[in-house]
Amino acid sequence: MKRNKSLKTYVLIITLIMLTGILICNLLAVFVLRKMSEEEYTVIASLLGSVREQYPEVSEEEWIKLLNNQKEYEEGKQILERYGIFQDSIKSIKQQKLCRGLFAVLNVSWVLLCGGMLVSAFFSCKRRQKEVELLTAYTKKVARGEYALDMPDNTEDELSILKNELYKVTVLLKESAELAKSQKRALADSVSDISHQLKTPLTSVTILLDNLLESSYMDEITRKKFLREISRQISNMNWLIAALLKLSRLDAGVVEFSKVRFDLDKLLEEVTGKLEIMAEWKQIVIKRDGEMGIRLTGDYYWTGEAVMNIVKNAIEHSPEESEILILTEENAVYTLITVKDYGTGLTGEEQKHIFERFYRSGGAKEDSVGIGLSLAKEIVEQQNGYLTVSSVQGEGTEFMIKFLKS
Repeated sequence: MKRNKSLKTYVLIITLIMLTGILICNLLAVFVLRKMSEEEYTVIASLLGSVREQYPEVSEEEWIKLLNNQKEYEEGKQILERYGIFQDSIKSIKQQKLCRGLFAVLNVSWVLLCGGMLVSAFFSCKRRQKEVELLTAYTKKVARGEYALDMPDNTEDELSILKNELYKVTVLLKESAELAKSQKRALADSVSDISHQLKTPLTSVTILLDNLLESSYMDEITRKKFLREISRQISNMNWLIAALLKLSRLDAGVVEFSKVRFDLDKLLEEVTGKLEIMAEWKQIVIKRDGEMGIRLTGDYYWTGEAVMNIVKNAIEHSPEESEILILTEENAVYTLITVKDYGTGLTGEEQKHIFERFYRSGGAKEDSVGIGLSLAKEIVEQQNGYLTVSSVQGEGTEFMIKFLKS
C-alpha cells in the first residue's frame, strides 16, 4: 500500500486522543484514591482522638508506638473478625479496590476503543485509496479518449459526488468527441461533394479555353458563344461553391443563428427583388397574398437565403408567362410562408427525395445540381421550423415553411 497522508493523520490524532484519555483517567484515579486516603486518615485520627480522651494517662509517644507496631496485627484482626468486621467489609477498603479495578477497566477499554478506531481508520483509508486509484485510472482512460461510463458502487459520500461530477464531465466529453467526429465526417463529405460537383464544369471550361487558344482562326460568333458558355459555367461554379460552403458550415454546426424580430414583408420584398431579372427572362409574375405586417423572430440573413432558394426553384420549374404565389399567414402556433408555382408538378417518388442533397427531379434544368432545397431545409429546421412539399402533377407544387413560435 502506498503512503497515505490521511492514514498518518488519523493515526496521529487517534494516538493523541488515546494518550490524553489515559492521562486524564489516571489523573482522576490518583485524585479519587487520594481523597479516599484522606477520608481513611480522618477516620483513624478521629478514632485516636476518642481513645486518647478515654485514656488520658497514655502518652502520645506510646500511642504512636502502638500504631506503628505491626506485631499485634493478627491478634487485632482476629478480634475484629469475632465481631463480624472483615477486611473486605470495610467500606473505605472496598471503595479503593473498586476504584482501582474500575480505572483499570477504563484504561483497557479506552485503549481497545482507540485501537478499534485505528483499525477502522486503516481499512477506511485503504478503501478510499482504492477508490481514488480507480477514479484516477478512469480519468486517464477518459484522457485517452475511452469514454466507458462504468461507475459502480455509487453511494452518498463525498467520493460519490466526485464520481457523479466525473460522470457528467465524461458524458459531455463523449458528446463533444462524437460531435467533433461528425463534424469531421461532414467536412470530408462536403469537400468530396465540392470536388465532385466542380469536376464537370471545370472540365467544360478547360475544353472551351483549349479550343479558344488553339483555334486562332475561329469565327467571331463561335468565339462569343464559347465565352458566354465559359461565363455561365463560372457563374454556376461561384453559386455552387457558395452554397456548398454554406451547407458545410451548417453541417459543422458553426453557424450561430441570431434571434431578432424583423418585418417579413421587407424580407420577401428583398428576395423577390434579387430574383426579379431571373423571373423577367421567363416573363413570370411573382404575386403576394395573405396577411401583411407579420413580424418574425429569427435570423434575417439565413431566413432570406432559404426563402430565396425556394422561390428560385419555383421560377426554374415554372413555364414561361406564368405566375408564382407567395402566401403568408400567422396564428398562435406558427408563422406560415407558402410558395406556390403552376409548373409540371412532382411525382410521389420525387416528393420523397426532393430535399436530398444533389437530387434532381425529372423536370430539373440540365445545369441544376440539386442543392438549393437541401440548403433551405437545413436553414429552416435549425430555426425551429419545418419545410414540407405538396404537389400534383400537371397542376404545380407548393412549398410550405412553418416557423414555430416559442
